[in-house]
Amino acid sequence: DIYAEAKGNGFDTKAIRTIIRLRKKDQAEREEEETILDLYKAALGMV
Repeated sequence: DIYAEAKGNGFDTKAIRTIIRLRKKDQAEREEEETILDLYKAALGMV
C-alpha cells in the first residue's frame, strides 16, 4: 500500500489523500472552493 509506505517514510497520509483529491478537480473548481473557504474563515475571524 502506497499510503503505508508514505507513512513509514514520515509523510502525513491525510495530507497526501487531500492533495490527490484536489488534483482530481479542475482548477476553477479548486479556486472557487478556496475562495469560499477564505470568505468563511474571514467572517469567523480566523484570518
